Amino acid sequence: MTTQLHKPWARTRRARALAAASLLAIAALGTGILNATTASADAGAYTLVLDVPEALAPYVSSEIDTIYPQDSEISISCYVTGDTVSGQYGPSNVWDLVSGGTYAIDGEFVPDADVYTGSNSPVVPHCSTALGKTIGDDAVNVENSPGGGYLEFELPVGEQVEIQCYTTSSTSVPGPYGTENIWDKLPGDRAGGSPEWVPDALIYTGSNSAVVPHC
Repeated sequence: MTTQLHKPWARTRRARALAAASLLAIAALGTGILNATTASADAGAYTLVLDVPEALAPYVSSEIDTIYPQDSEISISCYVTGDTVSGQYGPSNVWDLVSGGTYAIDGEFVPDADVYTGSNSPVVPHCSTALGKTIGDDAVNVENSPGGGYLEFELPVGEQVEIQCYTTSSTSVPGPYGTENIWDKLPGDRAGGSPEWVPDALIYTGSNSAVVPHC
């Protein structure tokens, strides 16, 4: 029997800030209450095991649009990696992309640790694109080729970006988590359709490895 999704709670600016803090509290809950079983990827709607914030990006610090009550159901289409959250079945850095459900906001994320899917592993494919945010001490250069192009524009620190695919370059770039020769390709819609590349070392994706397919 399908559970009717409750209407999300109305959020004030202060409430949104408190909601972000509540996700940290969720992460502190105990683990290992039950052992999850295997589930198929086409099982349909999935149940939220706690009051779960729906975030703009897969980070506990991300802006929260709404919170769905426990036992609500949502549909998810794919997953990305981000901050680790500890849920009732253990910690996970998997975040599910919301694709449906009453009042659901498509294109936003919920931590997989707080969604009952019947499995401790992802039950949907990895997203063909991923979200990240620029990090470091200075604005991040966007170039027209990976490591050897000309500067198209700069992105401020903390800017959310969509990553389509990656490649490697002879040019390595140092970042807060180490030096990498991985370069991430952006959609290319900010510079009039020209290719847009950024160094992965300056994009926080929740992983030190590439989180998208090779270009």
